[in-house]
Amino acid sequence: MKFLRAISRFVIGIVFLFSGYVKIIDPVGGGLVIEEYLNVIGIAGWHSFGVWTGALLAIAEMLCGVAILVGLRVRFFSGLVLGLMLFFTILTFFLAVFDPVSDCGCFGEALKLTNWQTFFKNIVLLFFALLLFMQRQRFVPVAPVRMEWAFTSILLLLLAFLSVYSYRNLPMVDFMEFRVGTNLRERLANDQEQGAGNLETILIYEKEGKEYEFSIENLPDSSFTFLDSHTKSKGNTGSNAIMDFAVSDKEGRYVTDSILSVEGALFVATTPDAKYIGNRRARRLERLQDSLDAIGSSLILFSGSASEDNDRMKMATDLEIDVYHVDKKSLYTLNRSFGGVVYLNRGTIVSKWSSSGVPYHKLREIVKDDPELVAATARIREHLAVESIAFAMLLLIGLMRYLLRLFYKIEDNEIGEREES
Repeated sequence: MKFLRAISRFVIGIVFLFSGYVKIIDPVGGGLVIEEYLNVIGIAGWHSFGVWTGALLAIAEMLCGVAILVGLRVRFFSGLVLGLMLFFTILTFFLAVFDPVSDCGCFGEALKLTNWQTFFKNIVLLFFALLLFMQRQRFVPVAPVRMEWAFTSILLLLLAFLSVYSYRNLPMVDFMEFRVGTNLRERLANDQEQGAGNLETILIYEKEGKEYEFSIENLPDSSFTFLDSHTKSKGNTGSNAIMDFAVSDKEGRYVTDSILSVEGALFVATTPDAKYIGNRRARRLERLQDSLDAIGSSLILFSGSASEDNDRMKMATDLEIDVYHVDKKSLYTLNRSFGGVVYLNRGTIVSKWSSSGVPYHKLREIVKDDPELVAATARIREHLAVESIAFAMLLLIGLMRYLLRLFYKIEDNEIGEREES
């Protein structure tokens, strides 16, 4: 049984640590998953609620993982882990049977599992969580109670800081499809070749308050107003939409190829919703536009909103910029930050920044450098971040366990000295 306890502790600790980490560095992605769940039950438009709920869940998972591995308050955290696993198992069984969403989001963007794979994975984890809970009285405390809670509180604050930092900046590790170094033209060409004949692009237009769907071969006249577009499978393959990266102008004409074929540096600001571009972000975009004009580069805006909303945003903020429509999911994949910026060169993603992280004073140097070198440097920096974080986690777990044991010995010695005196 001692061996099974050790295995359970290791498996639960590692899985919860990994699951929490990949979501804590991408709170927007976690929020999108929560938002998708809310949409299933008929609650729409709660993006902020989804982000913070996803962040709290990620913090709880990572806290449980570290606590179980270190040995902090195992009796308490084994109960919390069991409660979470019961909830996750019931939820994923519902997802597997009814398939309301295609991705449960249990490992963020780092690892994709089908709903049935996720359910069976949770069954295995539930077994280990139950074993851990039933054996909780056999775990020896690693430190005095007050010290264990003190270390738990410090760990909680560190994780909360990491979550807030990740929300205000881009994820330290980009697990998305459109990561730095990706050639969008080649990626789209490969996807179209693999799915040729199986996909159909649907354009949504509005007239007199009613929405209509048209195919590319059957476009309406100018009395209709373009709203949105999506790609779906032909035939009886289900109604789930396949979100492709597609750029259209305000008239609804697709300009993806021309945008991705622009020679030289093209900077793209992104916003899933035009309402997020208020006066402060508009002034940032103007500053960026002025900086790029000075070095002969261009700035455009990708928005997930309809053309009317984009026009209202430009009027409200006095922002003079070319705006194009891109599906919201594609924008979140391209850049997690509201008002973030992507540097493209002939369709290749060279670099990305959050809305507040654009290096205005280094733009001339960045554009002057070889795009492949800039992208490679960014990828190397990301790999170093992964290795540094993994090392820091192992060091933190080892250091916490050592210090807790040390405090335990000190307190035991003090108690022994008092008893002798």
